[in-house]
Amino acid sequence: MTPQPIRALAAAATLLATGTATAATLQVGPGQTYTTPCAAIAAAGAGDEIDIAAGTYTDSCEINAAGVHLKGVGGQPKIDLTGNDHPADYKGIYVVNGDDVIIENLELTGAAIADSEGGNGAGLRIQSNGVIVTGCYIHANQDGILATATTSGGTITIEHTELADNGLGDACDAVSCVHNVYIGTGGGGDYAKLIFQFNWDHALATDTADKGHLLKSRALESDILYNRITGEMGHDSYEIDLPNGGLGIVVGNVIEKGPDPDNEILLDYGEEGYGTGTNTLYVVNNTFVNDDMASGGMLAAAHNNLFVGSGTLSSTGTLSPDNLSTTMPMFVDAAAYDYHLEMGSPAIGKAVAAGSAGTFSLTPVFEYVQPLGSVARAADQDLGAFEYGTVVTPGEDGGAVSPDGGNEGGASSSSGGGSGSSGSSGSGGDGGVSGAPSSSGSHSGCGCLTAGGDGSSELSGLGVVTALGLLMSRRRRNA
Repeated sequence: MTPQPIRALAAAATLLATGTATAATLQVGPGQTYTTPCAAIAAAGAGDEIDIAAGTYTDSCEINAAGVHLKGVGGQPKIDLTGNDHPADYKGIYVVNGDDVIIENLELTGAAIADSEGGNGAGLRIQSNGVIVTGCYIHANQDGILATATTSGGTITIEHTELADNGLGDACDAVSCVHNVYIGTGGGGDYAKLIFQFNWDHALATDTADKGHLLKSRALESDILYNRITGEMGHDSYEIDLPNGGLGIVVGNVIEKGPDPDNEILLDYGEEGYGTGTNTLYVVNNTFVNDDMASGGMLAAAHNNLFVGSGTLSSTGTLSPDNLSTTMPMFVDAAAYDYHLEMGSPAIGKAVAAGSAGTFSLTPVFEYVQPLGSVARAADQDLGAFEYGTVVTPGEDGGAVSPDGGNEGGASSSSGGGSGSSGSSGSGGDGGVSGAPSSSGSHSGCGCLTAGGDGSSELSGLGVVTALGLLMSRRRRNA
């Protein structure tokens, strides 16, 4: 599918290395100075913007200059390597070596290499820090996004992006597994932080049965916020895998295991051994749905989560009573993956104070809106990713209100810090999401409370959640 237009973008224009010249804008497309994206990328200097007109392109290259902003304009350009021998460097459609690069509003598909070369051709191969991927559609590659740190530290942000049907080929059997997203470890160490927010990450490829994960991260901190992470009809393994532990903040997500998975586990943490940094997992206000009726394992969790389907919830003992496991959640339309609550749902009114992870408040402030959007969460009274009675008001682009407080304007805090959005209210702590949309919070004719009201409450008092693992980890440990 083609995603909705961009709703959030972090970063301002970057000065060139001289510190005096301003960034240039290079135009790509028919009749423009550059007819292919890679021709403009080769000519770009630090901080330049490359505007790519809608159309289909078949070139692949490295992005080496720092601060380059690669942007689709006038629609979403398609970079299609289907049938090509290999992507750049036998790695990815774009191999990002420059720091602080932005990839915005592009469709990336068809990256594949032979098993003898690794079997892991990626839509994006990231080998640098500070990279932002926003508003993209990355599908039908071997890896969707594969990141390997060349120096320790740095942040990667992925937001408002659809990742689907990656995992092509038999690499899981022949080499090592490929994934929709894999934030790995490179020769230089680990990424300091992954910010993964407002994405639709789903449906690994079905061409062979043995597949990787929807999201795998070895970052020292992984902030996984307000996404739809759903196996659907694909051959997914884990929905979320944090194999080396770290600081995991998993808040406000819809996480579903499809009926034909290659593993029973939705979320796994620390199964390959913990790193030397902070190893603490917070899992708050998520909706977990297990559609694999033969499954024997589910996941471990913390507070205000809603679990639907069969399976054992936790490998760490009994969960606190504010986590609800049920086969009758009273969803609006579970068959269509609409897990909003109906009146009378047993999840209504059961939430407890969720506290904070350091300076990061665990109180959910957004809800994911399909596709790739968000709306402010009016309160935190109900279990799961959705507050009962949320009303989604379409924006100008047919989607929901964006986290910057408008439909497409403003800059989010996702460039790595979380100092808050420009031009919007609210504070994001250190977690990358801030600036809740403003709304009057009025009652609609259906008796529902419109999102954005003043029903939110200050939450405090939850201690550290200790390291959590999952049952039934029968899959071999792949890179």
